[in-house]
Amino acid sequence: MHTAGGQASFAVLLFQDLAVIPLLALLPLLAAPGGNAVVDTHGFAALPMAMQILLRLGAVLAVVVAGRYLLRPAFRIIAHSGIRELFTASALLLVIATALLMEAVGLSAALGTFLAGVVLAESEFRHELESNLEPFKGLLLGIFFMSVGAGIDFLLIRLQPLNILLMTVGVIVVKLGVLHAIGRTFRYPRPSRDLVSFYLAQVGEFAFVLLNVAEQGRILPQEKTGPLTAVTALSMALTPLVLMLHDRLVSNHCNQPSKPEREQDEIDEKHNPVIIAGYGRVGHIVGRLLNMQGVRCTVIDLDADQVDLFRRLGTKIFYGDASREDLLHAAGAAEARLFVLAIDDEPKSLEIVDSVRRHYPNLRILARATGRIHAYDLLKRGVTDIWRETLDSSLEMGIAAMRHLGFPAYEARRASRVFRTHDEATVIELADLWGDEPKYIAAVRQRTEILNRAVEADRANLNTMPGEAWDTESLAKEVRRESA
Repeated sequence: MHTAGGQASFAVLLFQDLAVIPLLALLPLLAAPGGNAVVDTHGFAALPMAMQILLRLGAVLAVVVAGRYLLRPAFRIIAHSGIRELFTASALLLVIATALLMEAVGLSAALGTFLAGVVLAESEFRHELESNLEPFKGLLLGIFFMSVGAGIDFLLIRLQPLNILLMTVGVIVVKLGVLHAIGRTFRYPRPSRDLVSFYLAQVGEFAFVLLNVAEQGRILPQEKTGPLTAVTALSMALTPLVLMLHDRLVSNHCNQPSKPEREQDEIDEKHNPVIIAGYGRVGHIVGRLLNMQGVRCTVIDLDADQVDLFRRLGTKIFYGDASREDLLHAAGAAEARLFVLAIDDEPKSLEIVDSVRRHYPNLRILARATGRIHAYDLLKRGVTDIWRETLDSSLEMGIAAMRHLGFPAYEARRASRVFRTHDEATVIELADLWGDEPKYIAAVRQRTEILNRAVEADRANLNTMPGEAWDTESLAKEVRRESA
């Protein structure tokens, strides 16, 4: 996910999955009368077509609205109960209920389960649900592909081996070419285009679902769906050979060989006042400074190489994902006074903030922001103690530039302080406007004019009262404000 090839692959897979939703919704409309065996209509088929369409749209809208306005309060109640198993049971209940609702209005159960997944993904408890459902993923995938394998007509493959093979190769070649052309259109580097094209050349797994719905609705006869199902399965089976061909013909510059997943460490420190998540360029400096003052810290990092390096240097550090509630509990988050968030992965940083705020709302978070947008996202989540990693170094470089240009030291320092005060206030003010481009741009222009006027007024004040250039009184006020 941290390479161009990985991000492009994820985008293609996500688009393929999203494209299934309208297809699943449209297929029942094409079904022959009495042909949809999977739908127990209870008189639904007797309704006028316009009424059927309205009811189907209403059912989908009801699922989305209920997920936004009913599911979230329900999950908050479950979270307050402290019973983790209820999350899993509630999620499964939602999936089953949504599937039954979609069947009742003449749509497929597959569409219902997909909608339930979308609703759960939009919940603020999505990370908790993902963690609880993780053990079931492998089992359910296994059952899915077992059912697919059981449905393949191997007699058909034996009777038409050449046709099936040619169709499979044709699909792979066409999809490979389309993906490569899309990569060129979006100007991806050549290694990334090759990786995406070869890795995703097989037919997607949702083809099995679509073909099954099409056959049950008598949209396509079994004579058509049988070969297409065989082609889909065979294209997946040939994927390792396609990847071997990629490795032979194309140098893989996009990804390094993946390492086996490492087990999280058992944390044996529960009473330290500070927890540090991320021990890289920022986190290890914070940790060393606190250790120099005798403050004990529980250090967590998700980079296995970083963990091994600092262990060799004598630092006690634990490998693990700080977004997991069980790991936070083991690290003593319930008793800690501060949580220092120092990782540079923005999505993971926000995921950790969501987890800490949800499970330990009284734990104060000191967060590292990689830039303004990241700071906006942190502010929207209620984090107020934010340090943008490049602000201080940029201001120091600006001071040095002014000194080399002949500005007095006091004037350079004052200009830096005025800019910093204004910029930090601007970030807080603009956080809520981010996403509304017209209002955001107007506010940025207004704040820029305010800054220019403040700098001019401060420069005029220096010219009239040079003896107060360092302005010790305002410096003292700033120190008192920051200490408060």
